[in-house]
Amino acid sequence: MRRIALTAVCAATTTVVVLGQTAANAAPAGSAPAHSAPASTVATATNQASAAKLDAYWTPQRIKNAKPLVLPKPKAVEAAERPDAKPGKPRLVPAAAPKGGPDLRAKAEANTKAAAGTSVWSTVGRLVFSIPGKGDYLCTANVVNSNNHDVLATARHCVMDIDTGQTYTNFRFAPTYDRGNAPYGWWNWRSMGWRVDDKSAGGDNAFIVLSTGGNDGRHVQDVVGGTGIGFNWDSHNYAHALGIPGDKDYAVWCEGAPYDAQQGGVSLKVCNGLSGGASGGPFVVNYQPDGSAVQTASYMGSWGDAYWAYYRDAAWQVYNGAQNA
Repeated sequence: MRRIALTAVCAATTTVVVLGQTAANAAPAGSAPAHSAPASTVATATNQASAAKLDAYWTPQRIKNAKPLVLPKPKAVEAAERPDAKPGKPRLVPAAAPKGGPDLRAKAEANTKAAAGTSVWSTVGRLVFSIPGKGDYLCTANVVNSNNHDVLATARHCVMDIDTGQTYTNFRFAPTYDRGNAPYGWWNWRSMGWRVDDKSAGGDNAFIVLSTGGNDGRHVQDVVGGTGIGFNWDSHNYAHALGIPGDKDYAVWCEGAPYDAQQGGVSLKVCNGLSGGASGGPFVVNYQPDGSAVQTASYMGSWGDAYWAYYRDAAWQVYNGAQNA
């Protein structure tokens, strides 16, 4: 995976619509009716398409033609509509190494002519999906450590439209993706969950659960490892942010000292380059070469400065449901 430093910063309700058919070019049937958790914090959907249908749908040409998803400027939401604006108890799920060991990872990275600096360069990858009636799109996702070894962290707007309740479908993921090259192969989805308690940009968190897959039919975390994930952490920790913008089609990054932004998110003042397709990429603290990196937010997009939806208690509920699915 090619790494490019974009800019180094020195300072600084729950309405879920049942999925219909995709656009006329015939995506396979997608999600089962979504449902909400009792606390109206989480909504989920389940894949109803077979692996064979998804494999047949995602041809190399279709992946190449998929468009970067660009989110419109977020709407203002009153503070009273954001139930978990106050931080709760800090939580940490530590990073996990791949079961295949460093040799497996090094082999794949050699295939992409990439240098392994940290596990995040292996776990971050390309997410492709379909929006019913509109076509195929691109986002970014990251493998995070989980009980079932199958969980991706991404953005809510990469899985559904919070304003209309429309859910998306045909999710497929390739870790270490680089300009069409997927050295570990592709994984299909089996379910997903997202926040419904906070419709603002600060609630733009979602998690996808994958089926076994890739080149060897394994759990994705066993193949590439899983980034650590933290909830209710101090939002001012120096951080690195990664994503795969569609105009580059390989992973890029920026870094800096974040500041608290609107609606419960965090921002970096100078982070050019995370354009459409980078949505859902990880915001990572403790960015160390020993694999101890911890994701604490998901990339929403640009709101003046680059903006990430921070992980708090409600995000923990979504993640915990996903990791036990």
